Amino acid sequence: MTRNVLSVEPTVPVAKAAAMLAKRGYSALPVVDRSGDLIGIVTEADLIGNRFPFTEAAAEAGAATGPAATVAEVMTSPVVGVSHDTDVSIVAREMLVDRRRSLPIVDGSALVGVITRRDIVRALARSDEEIASDVRAKLGVIGGLTRWSAQVGNGDVVLHDRYREASDRDIARALVESVPGVISVTIRTPDDENA
Repeated sequence: MTRNVLSVEPTVPVAKAAAMLAKRGYSALPVVDRSGDLIGIVTEADLIGNRFPFTEAAAEAGAATGPAATVAEVMTSPVVGVSHDTDVSIVAREMLVDRRRSLPIVDGSALVGVITRRDIVRALARSDEEIASDVRAKLGVIGGLTRWSAQVGNGDVVLHDRYREASDRDIARALVESVPGVISVTIRTPDDENA
């Protein structure tokens, strides 16, 4: 996820938004109000459709009024944003189903970041050894290797909790799910292994 997000306000001229996308190589810009709340998104497709309407109705409307002047006139709104703790499989599915290249990350309605397909591919490209090392480091704060052991295969993590005490398991799951490249987390206990 990118935290230093380039965004625009709805009053920004369309030409300026297009220049920002072209200069940075982005495919979309989140649109925020003055308080930083996400209110829309302007994409390459929005900008192209504004200049080159391809339906008769759009062509007639464009011919009568001309291209839009501000981002507010072309942005997609409302826009779907996801929470920073949304499971990566849900983010990936959202991107694939709706053919999106990026999704805004929100805390409530405040824009806090953007996740792209490239971010997901980068996470998927991590080796199991890299993931396991990060998992061990994360678990160090709640018992470390005296309590937990971890196996990683293709991004799927199986944690073995040596204690019968259920405390900290939800925390362990959340910590491990936050490791880039983790696809799923299963927690096994001594009771599971004795069954």
